[in-house]
Amino acid sequence: MQKVQILARAELALAKIRAQRTGFQAALFLVAALFVLAGLALLNLAAYHALVPRMGPAIAALVVAGANLVLAIAAIVIALNARPGHENEKMAQEIRDMATEEIKKDVDEIRGEINRVTDEIEGIRTGIASVRKVVPGGVRSVIGLADSVRKGLNELD
Repeated sequence: MQKVQILARAELALAKIRAQRTGFQAALFLVAALFVLAGLALLNLAAYHALVPRMGPAIAALVVAGANLVLAIAAIVIALNARPGHENEKMAQEIRDMATEEIKKDVDEIRGEINRVTDEIEGIRTGIASVRKVVPGGVRSVIGLADSVRKGLNELD
């Protein structure tokens, strides 16, 4: 039973670690989405400034928008490659695998014991069947012999 509890705890730990990783990735995707929105806003502003006769403000807006897009892409790449708690997840998986193996060994031992008991019961059944075949005739012979001895003793009296 203890091994099943260990297996359950390992599965729970894995689920918790995976949930944390998913939450971290979701947060980074949200950050990326904010940068994309800011980048889009600045791209719109840059397009506006590009139409303005003076080129200075438009180029500045394009540079800022480009930087926001680079940051958004970097956040997406980080989110896709995020592995917070990777060592903990690996350890929990190893514990789960060990518990699973131990439970399999226990089940195999129980199966072996059941097979041994089944074989012993079959041996007893076979022995009883062979005794049944021999005993009825033997009992009749013993009863017949006892009757003969009793009759012989009665005649002597």
